[in-house]
Amino acid sequence: MELTQRNNGFRYRKDLFYILAIILIAFAIYYPIFYSEYLYTDEAVQLWRYRKGSGVHFSIVHGRFLFDELTTWLFSNANTIHDVISIRLFSFLGWVLCIPAWYLVIKKIITREKLSQSLIFFSVLYLVCTPSFAIQVSWASLVGLFIANTAGLISGYLLYAAINFESKKIDHPAITLTGSLLFGLISLFTYQNGFGCFLLPFLLHLISKPRSFRIIFIAIGSCLLIYVIYYFLFRYSLAANHIQTIERTQISINVFPKIRFFFRPLATAFHFTFLFNEKSIAGFAIYGITLLTWLYFYQSSLHLAIIDRLKVIALVVFVLLVIYLPLLVVKENYFPNRTLLALDMAVFFLVTNTLLVVIKKHERKITIILILSFLLVLNARQNFVRQFLNPLKSEYNQVRSFIESNYNPNITLVYFIRPHEDFFVRKYGITRSWDEFGVPSTFFDWVPEFFTRQVVFEKTNNRKTADNLTIKHWLGKEGYTKAAPPLSPNTMLVDVEEIMNR
Repeated sequence: MELTQRNNGFRYRKDLFYILAIILIAFAIYYPIFYSEYLYTDEAVQLWRYRKGSGVHFSIVHGRFLFDELTTWLFSNANTIHDVISIRLFSFLGWVLCIPAWYLVIKKIITREKLSQSLIFFSVLYLVCTPSFAIQVSWASLVGLFIANTAGLISGYLLYAAINFESKKIDHPAITLTGSLLFGLISLFTYQNGFGCFLLPFLLHLISKPRSFRIIFIAIGSCLLIYVIYYFLFRYSLAANHIQTIERTQISINVFPKIRFFFRPLATAFHFTFLFNEKSIAGFAIYGITLLTWLYFYQSSLHLAIIDRLKVIALVVFVLLVIYLPLLVVKENYFPNRTLLALDMAVFFLVTNTLLVVIKKHERKITIILILSFLLVLNARQNFVRQFLNPLKSEYNQVRSFIESNYNPNITLVYFIRPHEDFFVRKYGITRSWDEFGVPSTFFDWVPEFFTRQVVFEKTNNRKTADNLTIKHWLGKEGYTKAAPPLSPNTMLVDVEEIMNR
């Protein structure tokens, strides 16, 4: 008895050490968000428009009622650009609080499935290092995604933990399904793609027991049922608030084109934490090599007849499709990093477990995991600082300084020349990945107006003065030259590329 208690105490201390280590690594990677001042794309709109009593709600129409409530509350209490730092901290510290939940849930699953214990620490470390995690804690417009992803994981785990592996039935089904549904709806009404984490426990079960089809079908059926309940509640909320649906949220039953589309976000997941442009030939080649290599070793490790191997692989692909379902059933074909956390984790579990199965010696496994962990942390830091933060801070500081220096009370008209999408790529030699990494904030056509108003407001401390400005913008010098707008003493010309190239 005493020996058992001592062993349990050791294991608890070990788990606590690993959790604290991951949290410290997260701080080491992302600590600049504690003091870095910048304004990135949608943040400019939300900071200016989300005033108390404004009645502005951007996210309800997207089916994200809880997300809308959270962002409205946070941004309506922010008055200056510096205040946005506290919103990013809210997101980061929210994730820090969720890291123990992810660790303990993954540990319970891996222990139950008798998979390699090395997966526990390594997978949660990977979570912290993903581009999805980086963008969620550094872009205030994504505040609350820690709730969506963690609630999705807990929703799936409640069902997973209640399934009896012997009878293949759910213990206490009413309580279990109610709890799972509650957390599932929290996830979906916060950010739909976070609910994909629901299937992560069952993917690990499929990895451990590839013939356990019945349990996987129970999981998929429950997952789809929660999606259906959410959809009807979402449509009801729109009708109750007299809100029209938008094209982005309309259902698209284009099966084969959507399956073809799915292999594009899957490519990003198979890049792990390395950033590639979505049109990169090198990225596509690495994806193909990695996917085929994993597939070869994975099917070899199944030790089943060929037809059974094909069934298992087909089921794995189907699980991945359901994980990414929210973006496969709508008309929009867009797969930025922020939507990929569940798919990233799924691919990580598949590939890493196969790697640990192929490597037989325990000492070699530990060595490889340590090396890969070190590389993950270095690359995550590179993604965050070099690909995202430093270029944006330079853009923000230089453009804000120019506006503050050149604005005077006589200015009533602002001409704003937006930089090209690849400006940072050309200037800094970095990678552009969707609208998240390596893209100037002022490239987007909705940014110049609200960014300029906010800077002028903070300079004059007069919101009405900033609101009365007329702001016109063009993409690149060629757009401005073609329009040939008249200049006057009351006009301020802001050319972002020229300002940053001085």
